[in-house]
Amino acid sequence: MKSFPFALRATVIAALATLPALAATAAPTTTPIKHLIVVIGENVTFDTLYGTYVPPRGQSIYNLVSQGIVKPDGTPAANYAKAVQSAANGSGQYALNPQRVAPLAKLPQPTMIGLYNPSTLQPYGAIPDPRFAALTANGPFQITKFASYNTGVGDPVHRFFQMWQQTGGSNEKLDLFAWVASTVGQGGATDGVTAASTGQGGELMGFFNMNQGDAPYFKQLAQNWALSDNYHQFIMGGTGANFFGIATGDAAVYKLNGQLAVPPANQIENPDPQAQTANFYTNDGYAGGSYVNCADLGQPGVAAVRAVLDATGRAHNCESGAYYLVNNYEPPYDINGNAKTLGATTYVYPPQTVPTIGEALSARGVSWSWYTGGRDDADVSSDALFPTIKAQVAAAMKTQLGLPQSTPDAALEPALTALAIKTGRPYLYNSIGDPHNASANVVGTPALKANLKGLNSFYSAVAAGTLPEVSYVVPKNLDSGHPGYSAPARYEGFLQDLITKVQANPALWADTAIVITTDEGGGYFDSGYIQNLDFFGDGPRIPLIVVSPYAKRNFVDHTYNDHSSVLKFIERNWSLPPLSARSRDNLPNPVRDLNNPYRPANQPAIGDLSTLFNFPAAAAR
Repeated sequence: MKSFPFALRATVIAALATLPALAATAAPTTTPIKHLIVVIGENVTFDTLYGTYVPPRGQSIYNLVSQGIVKPDGTPAANYAKAVQSAANGSGQYALNPQRVAPLAKLPQPTMIGLYNPSTLQPYGAIPDPRFAALTANGPFQITKFASYNTGVGDPVHRFFQMWQQTGGSNEKLDLFAWVASTVGQGGATDGVTAASTGQGGELMGFFNMNQGDAPYFKQLAQNWALSDNYHQFIMGGTGANFFGIATGDAAVYKLNGQLAVPPANQIENPDPQAQTANFYTNDGYAGGSYVNCADLGQPGVAAVRAVLDATGRAHNCESGAYYLVNNYEPPYDINGNAKTLGATTYVYPPQTVPTIGEALSARGVSWSWYTGGRDDADVSSDALFPTIKAQVAAAMKTQLGLPQSTPDAALEPALTALAIKTGRPYLYNSIGDPHNASANVVGTPALKANLKGLNSFYSAVAAGTLPEVSYVVPKNLDSGHPGYSAPARYEGFLQDLITKVQANPALWADTAIVITTDEGGGYFDSGYIQNLDFFGDGPRIPLIVVSPYAKRNFVDHTYNDHSSVLKFIERNWSLPPLSARSRDNLPNPVRDLNNPYRPANQPAIGDLSTLFNFPAAAAR
């Protein structure tokens, strides 16, 4: 461990001296980090952003360039065939290793799925994206050879059984990403998706190129701070399940009145292919299958995943009779704490009693907040999209009230602004990225619920020096980097603004760590190894950067981590126990395999992020 720089130590001591009240009331920590800020964007894998990143001399990285899949200029390299996509034959049952037919001659044309017309705020639909009409690649390709880095691209499928099938669990074969996406899509229980038209093209094989000007701020962060090239999403699948794992180290479960129950039949996953289709799942989609009873080998899809776990000696971590939510449904409460209606057609999961990190922090006397963009009215009314929304709402109000369109908008106030905020919130607020809003205890306890806030509250606390010790920050949807309605450039702008604001408060910055990641990979291709931990994952690699006076500088860390590593860091730093007997924060830290730094010698194992920091010797252990 490197010695603690004297100049930095003096700066920290001087800064802390200006905050005697805060120092006296803050919970004790085992490291100099007194404030942790965890920022969670959306839906990009490590290779999508950092696939062409070249680390400083003397360090290594595992990405598309280092493996010889692409050259630094983004063109195919000697090992490109390793990532060429294949077609396969379906077998009538869900399979993780279907028989390959032949390499694809070229990827299907990417689509505009998830993209919105900015003038109407309506989706374009899953039509071919004309920007990619000339695409001939049959493997990874540079997105910005066709489309600007600053504009959105189509949204790849990112669901549980699809990701298991794309990766085979460990991602040792890299050739089925496109076949799974094009044969299944988001599942037939999703509007507009059919076996004949799944709405997916080759968009998931795209990457950005830092050597040609893409992702400039993400590149700058890597060159100045600590980057992990072995950090993973918590669960195979999408946003909701991964955010729940971020907050709990576990999966949501279907219970009614505190007892395990069986979900409506139409909400249970069945990934066995429909008759006369290659791989179009029987019951899967955003208005259909999302629960799985993974303790029951008779449930469709379960045996295939469990066979992988058995081969690696992993426990499945599935309670008998429990149906776990592995895809996206809405949390059971709205932002005001009102219970939503459950039922076969509402796609809302029941109130949860799974222990959360927020409850654990409060029990220890550690202050915390979960800040989700769009929760505060000011988040909505200050957004650049709000004038467009307000104008549309005003026009609709005038029509409904029988008023001339020339009527001044001021005549409709305050109802106009209130209705425009209500109308605009779904565009901006990531409801499934607010997982404490699913906890019956958090929502039902005013002192706990008060920790669920919006971005305006976060920025006010930063400026005032009243930020809690642990902060989770979720951007507004349009700033999240999510393919379709956002773009990584929007997330970069959000991050740069946030970091600048934190650093502008020297006393706060002196003892802060900002952990930057995404919820999941969004279904994009990634070449990294995946450790089988249990039935739920791990999932593919995603970016993670640590920005802090104590972060290692211009450093690439290879320790195996996933979202539960953030929980482990919090628990180590504030002396908390694991959240529950089954949560992943119980796993040991990895022991380095001298032959392969990416695969722990003591699997299953998950790091606690400590290898991305340089702490003084007294804090290192």
